[in-house]
Amino acid sequence: MNILIGYGNSLGRDFVQNHLAAGDPSVRITTVGTVRECIKIVRDNLYITMVGLDLEMSDMEGVASLDAVKKNLLQPLPIALIGPPATRRVIRDMLVARAAGYLTYTMSPAATLSALKLIASGEAFVPVETVAEEETMAGASHLTGREHDVLVGLLSGDSNKEIARVLDLSEVTIKHHPKSLRSKLNAKNRTHAVCRAIELGIS
Repeated sequence: MNILIGYGNSLGRDFVQNHLAAGDPSVRITTVGTVRECIKIVRDNLYITMVGLDLEMSDMEGVASLDAVKKNLLQPLPIALIGPPATRRVIRDMLVARAAGYLTYTMSPAATLSALKLIASGEAFVPVETVAEEETMAGASHLTGREHDVLVGLLSGDSNKEIARVLDLSEVTIKHHPKSLRSKLNAKNRTHAVCRAIELGIS
């Protein structure tokens, strides 16, 4: 997975480039400092999996820059926007403009990497903080003890079979818990459930 991220802050860019995916050999991150550099790379590179655009880059002009990058892609790719916490209306407008998701500066490195992987897989991502707090926390606070046990397995990347072996349960029994976790965490799939859990601090 090759991720290109345009990031305005040089210190943040260094962290993203050298440390965000450290320990995960499946992810390679390249960073640049401007929209212009992003466009130059996507014009020539067939191996980019997704693109992230920081709203604070010096030449970033919101949706106009998003469209400019899209027009220069060699092939259709998901493009996420990165910025400060925003209202649901603002993020909705960005999604309408065909952004694949919105990542905030306040997300932890683990949550950010999970979100990038989710978007690269073709899913949309909106941070939990944009959803009403009572809605998200209600779901998180009602996880059962067994759901927490299964969540630990999901966070470790274990399969249903591996989780069943650790918990000494049948694989058929385990299959029901990821489904209930997705419902309670308002997640679309296992990866999204893990991302939500990390953001909510219930991991």
